[in-house]
Amino acid sequence: MIIAIDIRHLTTPRTSGVGHYTIRLIEEMAKTSPEDVFILFAAGRRRTLAHLPEFDAPNIRVTTSHIPNRFLFALLRLPFGPTLENFLKVKPDVWFFPNLNITRTKLPYILTVHDLSFKLFPKFYTFKDRVWYKVARTERFINEATHLLAVSNSTKYDLVELLKVDPNKILVTHLGVDNEYSHGELPSDKNYLHKHKIDYPYLLTLSTLEPRKNIETAIEAYSAWRAKLGSSTFQGEVRRGFGQTSIPHLIIAGGKGWRTHGINEVLKHSKFKDDIHLIGYVIDKHKPALYRHAKAFLFPSFYEGFGLPVLEAMACGTPVITSFTGSMPEVVGDAAIMIDPFDVSDLELALEQLSCRRGRSCTCPNEVESKWQPQGLPLREKLIARGLKRASRFRWEQTAQLTLDAIHQIK
Repeated sequence: MIIAIDIRHLTTPRTSGVGHYTIRLIEEMAKTSPEDVFILFAAGRRRTLAHLPEFDAPNIRVTTSHIPNRFLFALLRLPFGPTLENFLKVKPDVWFFPNLNITRTKLPYILTVHDLSFKLFPKFYTFKDRVWYKVARTERFINEATHLLAVSNSTKYDLVELLKVDPNKILVTHLGVDNEYSHGELPSDKNYLHKHKIDYPYLLTLSTLEPRKNIETAIEAYSAWRAKLGSSTFQGEVRRGFGQTSIPHLIIAGGKGWRTHGINEVLKHSKFKDDIHLIGYVIDKHKPALYRHAKAFLFPSFYEGFGLPVLEAMACGTPVITSFTGSMPEVVGDAAIMIDPFDVSDLELALEQLSCRRGRSCTCPNEVESKWQPQGLPLREKLIARGLKRASRFRWEQTAQLTLDAIHQIK
């Protein structure tokens, strides 16, 4: 079968979460189905196409067009304009779109929908982005697909409820975790941490800095938690709980998105701003080390279609605190502490319980009841064990096989 895949979104300098999904899925599908031919299509100027990743599999062909993407978008919107397959040397049997895009085709196609945040939370998008979704005719693009792939049952539910999509045409294909995300320190870890000037214990949050990721709540909760450390008893419990002689800092990792002034304002007014570090974009090669050495991973996002960072953190043996909204309960199961992303005190309480080893006999301020602390094994160790087991269930091989099954249904 000749399968065309749209990779126009892989021409950016930094790989996004959707970009990572696309790359790993293509690699695994080519390996899993050597009898299929995969034609990858991208467009743009030479400097734009220079950002494309390399694919080594013998059954992968890359076709590029030097038409700037803005011009291509205009052509595809003309009443009698070209189809995407007109830019290919060989006519494919089917198109696979790993992400929403502006397109036109006369062939059957399969589309992956990662989330409907543009529909549910338009305020989290710039005016330019909202216009793009209208120009892309997103809802029509979704409804006319031969099959849809949803990265979670949560996204499938949203497709059915919001866009009235027939549930029988939707297949749920969870994402996978790369083998690089593993438990146990590697010799290279110290070098990677040194590159980011990290020589202190820390809590970690990692995502694009944008409103939907709710970084402000992480800063506020951390500051409130630190304010309670004026109690020497509580300080002792936290140090023993985290196995450190000093209190963890907060590291905020991730590239700058948009409307970050809220983060800057909250940070400016925190009494502990000297212990809160914005380290910017982190390349994939450094992420496992950053996860592995974190005392906990905080991911209080308002909404996710899947939420791959929480799986990556769990695979590295790091306890996770995340939201109970969107796909998060489906992804983490019982392997994480789930909180209300709209309630700063909920995240603060989770930090207290994760950092105190004494469970229901905790002597933290105000005699906070340990609702997160199970009997016996301390919570942190229990979450690490559960997280490792949970993360092992999500493999790219399975994602690729399910995707191929859906593609091969089209004759």
